[in-house]
Order: sequence, then structure tokens, then C-alpha cells
Amino acid sequence: MITQFVFVGHHKERLLESIRALRHLPVSKIVLFVGQDELPGEKKVKEVAEQMKKELQPVYDVEIARIDKRHVIKAALQLIEKIKKEREKGLEVIINASGSLRTLAIAGYIAACVTASRIFTSIPKYNEKEEEVGIEEIIEIPILPIDFPAEEQIEILAAINGGVNALDELIARLNPGIEKGSESFVKERSRVSHHIAKLEKIGAVRKVKVGRNVRIELTPIGHFLIGGVGFGKEKNEPEKVLQE
Repeated sequence: MITQFVFVGHHKERLLESIRALRHLPVSKIVLFVGQDELPGEKKVKEVAEQMKKELQPVYDVEIARIDKRHVIKAALQLIEKIKKEREKGLEVIINASGSLRTLAIAGYIAACVTASRIFTSIPKYNEKEEEVGIEEIIEIPILPIDFPAEEQIEILAAINGGVNALDELIARLNPGIEKGSESFVKERSRVSHHIAKLEKIGAVRKVKVGRNVRIELTPIGHFLIGGVGFGKEKNEPEKVLQE
């Protein structure tokens, strides 16, 4: 069975029609996402979500969940975590981006690529007066295959979380008790330095000069990788950030 994620906007009829257009799929549950912050227009969004819930409940199990509409990466992580929870229940997930803000459409696409979930959007239909009168069609958006950094690079990113003031500090975090200046330390320094260069190249870490030291910090991409990688595996569980 399938859970359908729907990003709620002001166009209730478009959303309902897009849900009907996907009725050939075995959807048993619908999650309606609204903003977690009181943004302009959000009051109406919540009203639309409640109306949709009442109309859909005779057919589906319906839930309303909140999501960060301001920050794309955080929203993507929230969706990834929610998809993981649904899969743990034995449900696959499809994403319906027909009524979403641009930020949510992007977050939904990122989450779809990371989790290999299907994502759909609709093409609005207009009358001769250029008034929206429904949807022309609903289309599936192809997802891109994502090649994540290796597990040892993810472990390095997780150790950097919060930042380190020098490479030696990072090595100490990764190997508590390692003796500085030892042969093992020198080998580990070479290994970590090699991976840091690769992670910097893909934009996951950045180096900041602080006095004589070089501080290493995660970029938003780095935070995303330690939150979203390992999906469906037993390692690197994403941080639970979804607010329900």
C-alpha cells in the first residue's frame, strides 16, 4: 500500500483533483503538509487542510503534519524522516507537489531523489477567460540517481558536526585515545586529510582561517548528508526534526 504526501496550498479543488488523478495507485493514507510557522496566507492553508481532511477521510486514513516552508534543506530532511517512518510501517510513499510553494517543490524533489520515491505534479487547466478550472494532466517527474559519499566520509562529516578548530582535533574525535605524533596518528592524519579534500570539493565542508589555525565546518550540504544519507539502512539514522 501507498502513503501519498500532499503539500497544501490555497487551491483545494486542484489538490483534490490531483489526488483523484492518482487513484489508480493503491493509496491508503494521505499526509497533508502545512507550514509549521505562521507565514502570510498560512491560516487559509490550514483551513484548506482541515476541509480536505473531512472530505478525504471516508476513503483514506488522513493525517495533517507540519513542515518548514522557509528552509529547503530542513524541509527535505523532514520529508526524508517522514518517508522512513512510513516505510517502517510497510508503506511506500509518493509525493504530490501539485499545490506546493516553490521551496516545498524543491524540498519534495530532493527527498524523492534521496529516497527513490515517486513524485508527481499537475498541469493546471484554464478556461477562455484564463481562469483555473482544474488540472490538464498529472505528470510524474523523473528523479535523479544520487551517489552519496562513502560511509567513512559520512563518519568524518558526523565528527565535524559543530565544527573543529584544527585537523588534529578532528582526528582526536574520530580516534579517542590516539597518541599524537605516533605512526598511527600520522597515517590517520593522511587519510582524513584526503577525505576532507574530497568533501570540500563536493561542497560538504568549508575551511575558515582563524588565526594560525584552519577551522573545518559543515556546509548546509554537509548537514543534509549526515541527516539524509543511509536511508533505508541501519546506519546514520536521520535526526528526527518533523514536527507533528
